[in-house]
Amino acid sequence: MIEIDHVIILVPNLDRAAEQTLSRFGLASVAGGRHAGHGTANRIVPLGPNYLELMAVVDETEAAESPLGRWVTEHTTAELTPAALCLRTDEIESIAAVIGEEPESMSRRKPDGTILAWHLAGLSGTLGHDALPFFIEWHCEPADHPGATPIEYRVEAGGIIGVTHGSAGPLSSMLADVDGLTIAEGSGVLQAVIQTAAGPIIVD
Repeated sequence: MIEIDHVIILVPNLDRAAEQTLSRFGLASVAGGRHAGHGTANRIVPLGPNYLELMAVVDETEAAESPLGRWVTEHTTAELTPAALCLRTDEIESIAAVIGEEPESMSRRKPDGTILAWHLAGLSGTLGHDALPFFIEWHCEPADHPGATPIEYRVEAGGIIGVTHGSAGPLSSMLADVDGLTIAEGSGVLQAVIQTAAGPIIVD
């Protein structure tokens, strides 16, 4: 099982980005939490089966010591443009074996103090020059998935229904049948389409 989990947008300031997503797209967000050891934090735009993740550096010293933190620092722009695609799976060990790396354990503390945990595979391909998608396996109940967070929008949203991504290189055959994912010429996430009651929102 591989499906779209979330699209990352790198931003200079989380509060300002929250205002932008609300004014530009009509989509509200909630506080996410800190990524321990990486100097980053996030806000979540819940979309049901998936979500947008607004990510920013909040501790420059800590971020400088982390590959993820350095990537966020180097690739953040003032625009709300997609930076990376994360695909959800329930077989992270098998995918990691195909990619040729060990799954990486990560977590963050939610505002209510609870810990949200997951394993990643393929993050090095995202942070490198190939800008490939990466994979996640969550260790939580479906109701605790970030996309399921209760929230009120100005427009009713139904999830990310399409992502166009640049060349997937060695992952191409693995991603050929992922629902809603289109591989095209280019690098990284080229476009994400969110379904809403008022029509599709295009983030590019």
